[in-house]
Amino acid sequence: MLESSSRYSLPIMIAIALGSASVGLMSSIPLAELFMSAAAVITLRKRFSVRVAIPNSLLMFIQVILGISVGSTISLGELSQTLNPAVILGLVLCLILQTSCSFWWLHYREKWNPFESLLGAVPGAMAAILVISESGNKPSPKVVYSHSVRLIILIVLAGFISNTTADVTMEHTVLSWQQWALLLSVIAVSMICGKLSLRFGIPAPYMIASLVIAAFCNSYITMIDLSVPSFIVIFATGLLGSLIGARLAETTLREAMSYSKAGVFVTVIGLLVAVVTSYVASHLLGLSWVVVLLAWVPGSVEAMTAVALLLGLEPAFVMVNHAIRLLLLYTLPVVLKNRLEQLREQQ
Repeated sequence: MLESSSRYSLPIMIAIALGSASVGLMSSIPLAELFMSAAAVITLRKRFSVRVAIPNSLLMFIQVILGISVGSTISLGELSQTLNPAVILGLVLCLILQTSCSFWWLHYREKWNPFESLLGAVPGAMAAILVISESGNKPSPKVVYSHSVRLIILIVLAGFISNTTADVTMEHTVLSWQQWALLLSVIAVSMICGKLSLRFGIPAPYMIASLVIAAFCNSYITMIDLSVPSFIVIFATGLLGSLIGARLAETTLREAMSYSKAGVFVTVIGLLVAVVTSYVASHLLGLSWVVVLLAWVPGSVEAMTAVALLLGLEPAFVMVNHAIRLLLLYTLPVVLKNRLEQLREQQ
């Protein structure tokens, strides 16, 4: 049953995302579609022994939809303004402090080996962790769970953070056939460019490509408004919840209890560092503290962009900062190759 069910993973995830998106459209609960999808996938695995594999095409679709949703709201000029050298410097300092403090806790307090401590401490998405591990196999369950716990906590906190901002409601617009034609064209071009970007090791390639292409269209194709219907954004967020649920579902209850302490403490450490550094940076640079905080918290680029998009918290700024963080993480295997090999041998 497990093998046969995995072949139907994509239809199962789509059905779950559609159901959770419908609830999300009718509910006022922030990111209800994401949490419902994750809970449904976990229930299928734990209660009915249905294993839901993660199709590679799913993450590509999520990145493209979120990228276009953000790019359609800004111009190329506004996008270039997010690449502030001072902001990037602050992000680098925040990243170094988060990794160092989390590594110390995992290695010296939780007694993880140095290599797993580094993987668990790096405030990045699982894709970056796989690159750092230089292995085709997934990391140990404790590393997977610590990052999953961190992501869930950050998404929950994002809902509370949004209470400090003005209420934002997504407009349910009806697109004309010209707008649909433009949207489908941007999706097609984004997929092609994202595939090419993947060969150069660009983090979140489909999201970045779709963001730039959508911003280009928004700047130079003024006769047709490029926009993504809200139900598609909510559907993509529901799919993202399915991905999170599929990752958490393979963790046993005993492992969950064992690794939850480490995951929670690493999250708290990363959040405290992000809170302090973003607060200082917001005052020095004259930026919104809430936006800088969301851009620097150690979550995945897809999830944090979805949160920023749905809550109206400058998603372009958030996405670019998280993409830069991932780009820095992808350089670690090259810069620290010898050190990583030494840590691996100490396992």
